[in-house]
This record gives sequence, structure tokens and C-alpha cells, in this order.
Amino acid sequence: MVGEGWLPPLGAWIAGAALLFAAAVATGHDPLASSSWARWDSGYYEGIARHGYELHRCRPGEGVNARAQWCGNTAWFPGYPLLIAAVSAVGVPVVPGAVAISWAAGAATLILLWRWFLPRRVAPLACAAFAPGLVYLYAVFPLSLLTLAGVVFLRYLERDPRIAGLAGGVAALAYPLGVAIVPGIALLRWWQRRDRGWAFRRVLAVGGPAVAAGAGIVVVQRLQTGRWTAYYDVANNYGGVHNPATTISDWVTVLWQSKNAFGYSLAPIWQFLLVTVLLVAAIAAALVRGRRTDPGLVVWCLGVWFVPLLQSQQSLWRSEAALLPLVALLALLPRRALWICAAALLVVAFGVAHEFFAGSLI
Repeated sequence: MVGEGWLPPLGAWIAGAALLFAAAVATGHDPLASSSWARWDSGYYEGIARHGYELHRCRPGEGVNARAQWCGNTAWFPGYPLLIAAVSAVGVPVVPGAVAISWAAGAATLILLWRWFLPRRVAPLACAAFAPGLVYLYAVFPLSLLTLAGVVFLRYLERDPRIAGLAGGVAALAYPLGVAIVPGIALLRWWQRRDRGWAFRRVLAVGGPAVAAGAGIVVVQRLQTGRWTAYYDVANNYGGVHNPATTISDWVTVLWQSKNAFGYSLAPIWQFLLVTVLLVAAIAAALVRGRRTDPGLVVWCLGVWFVPLLQSQQSLWRSEAALLPLVALLALLPRRALWICAAALLVVAFGVAHEFFAGSLI
């Protein structure tokens, strides 16, 4: 039937939106107001869309900490703001336009996941409907754009390196994870298949646009701010390289010592623990069943989970939204286990969304 290609994922998208609408109402916000979907860092993306990049010496009390020397919006990538600016150029207000972009990209991602990775598999689609960091796939943040580009990249990694490369470039323009993960996947595939036709020029086609996008961001920021190090000047305010084991142990300690382990404020920790368990379970299922899994998909999921742990003060509950392709691995689990996963993800998604709308999460 014609509708089989898009009706189920559209229904999943509506189910996710309904959950978020309920969380917004529960915190006293109007889910139909575009401003309800903009929080904290959303302002940086809106500012880049309106005025481009800006960097200045921090004024007293302005920085995120007392040691901050540079302030501005250069720690945020331009892919999403460029789309906002394009929509704004045709007369759509900035914030409603940003929300529309996120919603459209999120719906497109579910449709492509359904058609390419989850054919007629309703249970894993239910997991996708309540994906980790769900609210950030609908809010004024670039996670839906990153995830959409990631799904296209993974689909065409073996089929067409040019399309994969373009998608990887979009991912790199959208979010730092794209710059970190896409070239790594390209190099991994070359290393795995260097004797079977995966020529180095194919690696350049797949990973080159992402590297070029990262370099292009540096050049643009140099032109607009006068500093080659503009990104790092602001990003370093949020901490340098961090021991990931410390982050994990700190979060487990907070959860263990909490008097209300199931309160809304601890939803981000539960989300991290849940996605960790699901990632391990999916990879274990593939190994036990002897099923051949896409290495690119595995590396994407592991990278999205691990890379943010390397830097302190990272909003893991936000970046974990890019783990949406994990549902393609979860499809290897028994159907009953998938429905349990979907129920757990639903509960956690509501908790994280509640804290987002309440202004507790950036």
C-alpha cells in the first residue's frame, strides 16, 4: 500500500509530539507557542541566524565561570542557523521557522529510518517515537538536522560515497559530533576494506566534506570575529578533556545518594543509564545471533555515546538525541523486549522533556 512508506513513521512522530505536548502543559507552557520550544542555547542559534558570529572579551559576571575570558556564540555550529536564516529570508519569523525546521527534519528522519532500516517493524519504530533526548529533536536545536544527516550518511556509506559525503558534511555543519564521527567512520571503512576496493579516493569522498565543513567553520569565524581560535575561545569555557569514567561514576553516585531517585531532576541520569544498557544489549544481540551489523552504524552509536563524555559540562541528555539510529540495532532484540524498551524510553522522555520545559535543562 502507498501509505505504508510514511503513515507508520508519521504516527510515531505524532505520538512523540503528543508526549512532549503533555510535558509542556504539565509545566504550564503552551505547546502551540513557538517560544515554548526555545530554551537556553536556542538563543545562540537564533543569534547566528540573525547576525552571524560574534566574539568579545567577557564583561564582569558575563562568562559561564570566573575564568572565562572570551564570550560570544562561536561555540555553536552554523548548519542549523543557515537554514533558519533561509526560512527567515522568505518572511517566516525566526523562532517559528526554527521550530518548523526541527519538526520537519525529525519527521523525515523517522520516515527514512522506517523505509531503510526498519521495514514493517513496528516495535523498534515505537522505540524511535520516544527516542533519547526526544524533546531536542523537536525544539530549537540542531539535533534533528544532525540525526537526519546521520541516517542518510549511514544509508549511503556503501551505496554512493558522494551522497554519503554530502550528508556527512551537513552533519559536520550541524553539530560538533558530525566533525568527530563522520571522518572516523570513513577511515574505519577504508581500514577494514583497503584490500577490497575501498580506494582512498572513496574515503575522501565520504569523509572529506565533513573535514572541509569543519575547516570552513574556522575560516568563517576568522572572517567574522578576527580570530582563528574563535570556536575554542568560547568552547574552552565549558571545560577541556575529561575522564569519561569520572562522569559515569559521578552520575551513578548522585542517583545512589538521592532521596528521590525517581524525581524529574534525575531523568537525564536515567536516560544515560538506559541508552547505555540498550546500546550494550543491541551489540550483544548481534554478536550472540551472529548477525552481520553495519560497522558504520555501530561506530556512529558508540561515538555519539562516548565522545561527549570526553568533555566536561556537556549536556549528555541533549547529544543523546543523535542516538536515534540505535533503533536499527535494537531491532535485533526480541519483540517483547522492544516493547519494554519503548515503555522505558517513553517514561524517561517525559521526564527529560518536563525538565526542559521547566527550564532546568539547557
